Amino acid sequence: MKIDCRNLECPQPVLETKKALESLPDDSTLDVLVNSVASKENVIRYASNCGYSSSFEESEDGVKITIIKGFECTISPKSEFLNKVLFLKDDKIGENELGNMLMAGFLQNLLEQESLPKEIICVNKAIYLTTKNKKCVEILKQLEEKGVEIYSCGVCLDFYEVTNELKVGKIGNSFSVVQSLLESKDVISL
Repeated sequence: MKIDCRNLECPQPVLETKKALESLPDDSTLDVLVNSVASKENVIRYASNCGYSSSFEESEDGVKITIIKGFECTISPKSEFLNKVLFLKDDKIGENELGNMLMAGFLQNLLEQESLPKEIICVNKAIYLTTKNKKCVEILKQLEEKGVEIYSCGVCLDFYEVTNELKVGKIGNSFSVVQSLLESKDVISL
């Protein structure tokens, strides 16, 4: 089966992929055509989260992602993470320079904790923490090295025209964000 998700806005490529995979029997193959970096990463991540293997080929027309519907057997390491999500909506806590200092201090202190959130999701201006704010990028890289998954909203990166400046984490999508928020034990929102 083949679906064309080129030029679709987030989260449509993931939703169309989900629908197509649900209609296919096990051991089937699905080819998904996309033409943006965010769509490629989001579809591949969705397939992986479902336990399916995938590969991709780039061409002049975009990217063809091939998903094999069947489960891969992997051993997951024991998690030391809380089932919590940190949902960041701004690049500062409050206003002005003080707000920037508070956000950097918050992230630095988070780095020192024994228990870490499973994910950090950045939306709206919080995407500047993963793109423009050098101090926070370095702290987030350290959190990522400790296993925290970091996502920046793909629509937000496009809106602020900084998609190519992403320095830490992955491009996220609204489908995955909603799924993470609903599945987490607790959501901490700043």
